[in-house]
Amino acid sequence: MIVSIVRYILGYINFRAFGGFSDRFLNLCTRDGIPLWNIKNVKGNISASTTINGYLSIRNARRKSGMHVMVMERKGLIFLLKRNKIRVGILLGLIIFSIILYILSQFVWSISVVGNIELQEEYLLSAFENHGVSVGASISSIDDSDVAEFVVSEIDELSWAAINRKGSVVVIEVREKTPAPEKYDNSVPTNLIANENGLILSIDVLSGVEEIKPGSAVTKGDLLISGVVTYADGRERLVHGDGFVKALVTRKEKFNGKDFTVHSLVTEKTRSKIFFFGLEIPLGKRVGNDFYTQHKSFIENEKILLPVGIITEYNAQFSNEKIEIDNETKDMLALWDNAFYVKDLLDFSIVKASSITKNETKSGNEFTFTADCEQQIGILQEIYVTD
Repeated sequence: MIVSIVRYILGYINFRAFGGFSDRFLNLCTRDGIPLWNIKNVKGNISASTTINGYLSIRNARRKSGMHVMVMERKGLIFLLKRNKIRVGILLGLIIFSIILYILSQFVWSISVVGNIELQEEYLLSAFENHGVSVGASISSIDDSDVAEFVVSEIDELSWAAINRKGSVVVIEVREKTPAPEKYDNSVPTNLIANENGLILSIDVLSGVEEIKPGSAVTKGDLLISGVVTYADGRERLVHGDGFVKALVTRKEKFNGKDFTVHSLVTEKTRSKIFFFGLEIPLGKRVGNDFYTQHKSFIENEKILLPVGIITEYNAQFSNEKIEIDNETKDMLALWDNAFYVKDLLDFSIVKASSITKNETKSGNEFTFTADCEQQIGILQEIYVTD
């Protein structure tokens, strides 16, 4: 078997010899050291196999024996590669591609976060990136359990975290802490009063006596549910008055753009960097650190972000001198600056209607934001008694 394998790798030729003295031909081949196998001699017609060098040396035996020699088949790896030289390139390309794919599979291609509710995904990704879990990082360098424990110890809102790897994709699973509910003490006698002005929409009494009806207007401090229960015989008993009171309240906030400080733009610079599996290749000089921002754009394949893309760096420099802006720009800045404040103002409310009005003043336009919101307005007030 070993001899056959060696012959196949080196290549061999099946030939036929006829028309002369077959015995003399075989003897001359033996004398000249030409290897022959699979020899068949049928009425002076010889078929046999020999090596490539053996066939090239067979001329002397052929001439002296008067035989005619004809190649029947060329066998072996060397002839196979020669016949398929175009396919050899494809084969080598596949081998190189497989090697590259294996090398790239040792790095993190994509990272996602699941299980977060209040915490932003970008915030969690940044925390894990500080411990080496980032796109382009070597998979073997990531210690799953240790990194998860470090991040949980650093972020108070997390109770548990785990890193799950599926090939080159990393899925970070987190669980946020659930605050323990406040202990409800219904032994303390209380009234439920309004904590702001509003129009009562509904009232649901848990304990105590209802003091207001839906459709009534109330002001801050009005009694909604009383903790004093009066019986038919005139006796009174103090209870923990509580319930759910829903009302329509008006939110109003004023703001203007007169206090904004604006500086003129002196220069701005941008630079691109090629991002390839964690390696950043800058295409130009550094842009500086003043008012620096960075944007990453990765190649996306369905839901997976491949670790290949472009990073764009931006830097702006402003003058120290304040410049005057027109009222239209002031209005735009005022609306933008107060957008997040208005959002916080409306938290835990259902907005039924809203509007923004503009009034012209000497110092600039003044805006009034008004919103009608549906929300709970009752707060507990303890009833103090003396013996």
